[in-house]
Amino acid sequence: MKKTPDNIKNKILETHEKIEIGKKWTYFFLAFVFILTSFLSLIFVYHIASSKESFFTLEIFPVKMFFQIGGLLFIYFTLDGLRLYYILKALNIKIDFRYILRLVFINIFVSNITPFATGGGFLQVFFLKKKGVAMGSAIAATIIRTVLPIIFFFATTPFIFLFDRDLINMFSRKNSLFIVIFLFTAYVAAVFTLYRIFYNSKTIKRFICKFLNYFGNKNIITANKVKNLRAYFFKEVDNFRGSVILFLKGDKKNVILAIIFTLMFLFSLFMFPVLIIKGLNYDISIFSIIAAQIIITAITYFAPTPGATGIAEGGFSLIFSQFVQKKDIVSVTFAWRFFTIYTGFIIGLIIFYRELIKNNDKNEYKQ
Repeated sequence: MKKTPDNIKNKILETHEKIEIGKKWTYFFLAFVFILTSFLSLIFVYHIASSKESFFTLEIFPVKMFFQIGGLLFIYFTLDGLRLYYILKALNIKIDFRYILRLVFINIFVSNITPFATGGGFLQVFFLKKKGVAMGSAIAATIIRTVLPIIFFFATTPFIFLFDRDLINMFSRKNSLFIVIFLFTAYVAAVFTLYRIFYNSKTIKRFICKFLNYFGNKNIITANKVKNLRAYFFKEVDNFRGSVILFLKGDKKNVILAIIFTLMFLFSLFMFPVLIIKGLNYDISIFSIIAAQIIITAITYFAPTPGATGIAEGGFSLIFSQFVQKKDIVSVTFAWRFFTIYTGFIIGLIIFYRELIKNNDKNEYKQ
C-alpha cells in the first residue's frame, strides 16, 4: 500500500482543524444541554432520594469547609496537569506546564459535553498538535492518561466489593450474589481482553470480525458499516497497545512519576465527598466514603451520557443517602458535582473559547 504524500496529509489535517473550529456553536449547544441535564438530574434526586424539605442550599456547610475545598481544588487541578505532564515527558515530549493546565480545563469542559467523554481526548490531541507534537505521540499521551485510572479501578473495585458487602446490598439485597458473580465475570473478561491485546491482538481482532460479521449476515448493519467498524476497532486496538508499550519504554523516572501523580490525583478526587460529608459533622469512616467514591467514579468512567450526567448524580445519591440524612442529600450531591465537575467545566469553557478566538484571529491575520 502506498503511503499518503505529506502534502495531502497536511491538507487533510488543516481541513480537519477548520471543521473543528467551525463546531464552536455546536460545543456551546452541548454545554447548554449538559447544564440543563445536570439541573434535571438534581430535580430527580430531590424527588427520589430526598425528604423534600428543601431543594438544595450551601448554607448548611460551614465556611471552614469552603476554604478546605478551595485548597483541595488547587491541588486537584495541579495533579491533573502533572499526570499529563509526566506522561508526555515519558514519551519524550516537553510542553510548558502552563499550557498543560489549559489542556486540563479544556478536557474537563469537552469531556463533560460529549458521550463517553470522547471529545476531551480528541481536543487535547488537537491542541497538542498545535504545539508541534506529532499526532501519534499526542494520541498515545491521551490514551495513557485515560488507561492509568481505569487500571486502578480494575485493581481496586473487586476488593472493595469483597470486603464491603454493604455496598452491593445498597443496590439489591436479594440479588447481591448475582451482582458479585456478574462483576467477577466482567472483571475476568476485561483482564483477559487486555492480556490478549498485549500478547496476541489477533485473537481480539478475530473476535471483532466474527461479532461484526454476525450482525452483517443478519442484515442488522450494512456491509459498508461492518467494514468501517472493523477498521475503527482494529485501529483502536493497535493504538492502545502501541501507546502503552511506548509509554512503558520511556524514561522510568517519568513513568513512575506519571503513575504516582495519577494515584494522587484520584485520591484528591475521592477526598471531595470526605470534606463535604465531614463538614456536616457526620460520623462516618473516611475509608467507607472513599470506597463508595471509587465505585461511583468507576461507573462514571464508563457512563455513556455526557459527563456521566444523571448516572453520576443518581449513583451518588443512591449510595450516599445511606450515609447522610435525606434532607441533606441534594445539597451534598450538588456540592460534590459543583466542586469536582462544574468548577472545572466553567473554567474550561472560558479557556476553550478563548483559544478558539485566538486561533480565528491568527487565521484572519494570515489572510
